[in-house]
Amino acid sequence: MLTKDKLKETLLNELKEECLIILSLLNQLETPGISETQEDEILGELSARLVHLEIHAKETQEQIDS
Repeated sequence: MLTKDKLKETLLNELKEECLIILSLLNQLETPGISETQEDEILGELSARLVHLEIHAKETQEQIDS
C-alpha cells in the first residue's frame, strides 16, 4: 500500500509527465509544413490529453488538500 506522501509524489510525477506530453504536442503543432492530417491527429490527441490532465489535476489537488 502506498503511503500518503508516496501517493502525492506519484501523482505529481504523473501530472508532470502529462504536462510534458501536452507541451510536446503543442510544439508539434508549430512544425513548419505540417499537413492538415497531422494537425488533426495532434489536435485530437491534445484534446484527449487536456481532458485527462483536468481529471488528473483534480485528483492530485484532492490528495494535496487532504
